Amino acid sequence: MKLSDFKALTFDVYGTLIDWESGMVEGLKPLTGRVSHELSRDDILEAHARHESFQQD
Repeated sequence: MKLSDFKALTFDVYGTLIDWESGMVEGLKPLTGRVSHELSRDDILEAHARHESFQQD
């Protein structure tokens, strides 16, 4: 197998090389700071995971 056998190479770097979780948690701070109880990073990411599939349908 030679590299020249391929027309394109793709890499899945989102979530591997790009830390989207920290950016999302940081971006949500103005909203999460308004709730009456403290939300941990895990709380925020778990809520995102629960609702993400509904948004993608």
